[in-house]
Amino acid sequence: MKAIKFIITSLALCLVISMDAKKNEPTAELKVSYLYHHLDLRNDGSVLTHDYEYILLANSDCSKYYNRNNEYLDSLDSTPQGRKLSDQLMTIGIDQYLKTGDDSAIPRRKGYIYVFKSHRDKETTVYDAYGLMERGRYSEPFSEIAWQINDSTKNILGYECVMAQTDYHGRHWTAWFSPEIPLQDGPWKLCGLPGLILEAADDTSQHNFTATGIENSNQKMYPIYQPKQYDKMKRIDMLKAYAAYRRGADAYSRAMIMETPDGSKIDLATPKPRKENTQNIDFLETDYH
Repeated sequence: MKAIKFIITSLALCLVISMDAKKNEPTAELKVSYLYHHLDLRNDGSVLTHDYEYILLANSDCSKYYNRNNEYLDSLDSTPQGRKLSDQLMTIGIDQYLKTGDDSAIPRRKGYIYVFKSHRDKETTVYDAYGLMERGRYSEPFSEIAWQINDSTKNILGYECVMAQTDYHGRHWTAWFSPEIPLQDGPWKLCGLPGLILEAADDTSQHNFTATGIENSNQKMYPIYQPKQYDKMKRIDMLKAYAAYRRGADAYSRAMIMETPDGSKIDLATPKPRKENTQNIDFLETDYH
């Protein structure tokens, strides 16, 4: 346990040092925590539920939506020293798992997405994965989201919120925004309402975002690490590529396990037939079909 604490402290110090070197980044006025609840599919087709914590840093000009754990791991991957410490942490996590069956110490990413919005340019830029090691980026205008506001209201975190709805990239969304917080922003790519979006859900209940905390902030909105690793792509092409990767992920993983470094073979049992996706579980955007 002491070794884990030492490595985590060292990793945190590396992150602080690397971030401190970036002095001229925009400063947030508000920090909003969101819980992103969504359904996903395992390689065998069974349903998996995820609850990921994301942060929105925002001011009137721009914003950044990200997962703190993911950024932390990306910061380590960006330097030789960080990669070395990350490998040590992975080794400790695997060792703990082999001894106790507890895999909580193994470092894992919770999704890969980063979303940057520029209110001056009215443009959203997304960085995400589209394969095991492949990363891509694309930009799109705010105008792709057209909201319809109605009269329904409810209270979220002490703020009076108004309902709005939109059809966006294959899903129908219902959002609740607060005019009391005059930032035209929200979780993920959702934005463009006269107030901060505190809650949003698609009509299949596969994806929803719920604000869990709001506070004033002067935190820097740092850019993504190693941006050159992200291929410039079209959004639809990224989604299609990621869907193809997910369909073949089980076979690819099995091949990697069976081909050991010394050339010997590990025989795995024949995989069970993939379960049918009866709930039509899919990505946040479904218009790539």
